[in-house]
Amino acid sequence: MIGLVLTGHGAFPNGMLESIQLITGEIDQIKVIPFENDQNKLHEELEKAIEEVDNGDGVVCFTDLAGGTPFNVSSKLAAERENVRVIGGTNSPMLLSAVFQRESDLNSFVELVLAEGKNNIKEFKMKTVKEQETNDGI
Repeated sequence: MIGLVLTGHGAFPNGMLESIQLITGEIDQIKVIPFENDQNKLHEELEKAIEEVDNGDGVVCFTDLAGGTPFNVSSKLAAERENVRVIGGTNSPMLLSAVFQRESDLNSFVELVLAEGKNNIKEFKMKTVKEQETNDGI
């Protein structure tokens, strides 16, 4: 099973985990590492978290912002390891999908959760009366 590390600025990772656990219940093999200010501490905590959740199937670090400190530190650690991937721009649908697809191989897993995250970004639009009539066959 692929291990998960959830990191980001401030309360982001804890809030994301709390949110998806309302749907999934307790999640195994996941660590949450919030970033406050100390990059060295973040590096140490991420390194430890990766080791703790890695059972040999790989680890994916989910971060809040691509290019932010948690993403950059995770990426440095991933560059040193063959079986660690990093995803920036984490959203709830992506993370929820990740929890249920952890038996996939690492590369397929990353592709799947990225697609899920992108496909669930939607805008609400009101339909005009004419659009509604067309859709209803009237």
